[in-house]
Amino acid sequence: MRFPRIIATFVALTLLAAACGDDGDDNNTISLGDNGLTPSIDDIQVEVRDGSTRGLAFATFDNEQVGLEQYLGGPLVINFFAQWCVNCVQEMPAFERISQEFAAEVTFLGISIDEDPADALELVDQTGVTYDVGWDPSEELFAHFQGLSMPTTVFVDADGNVERVWSGVLNDDSLRDRITEDLL
Repeated sequence: MRFPRIIATFVALTLLAAACGDDGDDNNTISLGDNGLTPSIDDIQVEVRDGSTRGLAFATFDNEQVGLEQYLGGPLVINFFAQWCVNCVQEMPAFERISQEFAAEVTFLGISIDEDPADALELVDQTGVTYDVGWDPSEELFAHFQGLSMPTTVFVDADGNVERVWSGVLNDDSLRDRITEDLL
């Protein structure tokens, strides 16, 4: 009776190793980032099925609805964040610096998915963010953009079309690169 279980376990492990093995095609692999904790997910970013921001809205922290159409006319960077997300906290100061650097050309918008608005506002205060922020506690807006993880950043052109959805951490250089390559 043990022999069939051993064979079944061996076959399962072999199939798992084959599925996770390197086939030489780097476009289908996920590697660990520099710190060994953050995955490098450059190759698994998704394209949004409905690549427009028209008709979409978020809530202010006073529970007023604001349409993303208000941001049309120039490039827009939307960053989804949450207080419980260590990577979000890590990247928010970079977003503030780059938002200041590109202030004349690009608008930044932070959208919290925290359940409690006080958590989001505390994080905004802690990180020194000065660009517009809003709230998406139901995560409907986040789901629309098909974010894969937190943080997720959406790059939108001046006409409201989504150019890229980036799930993962962005630092000063990578955020600057995404803006110049995708929006300017």
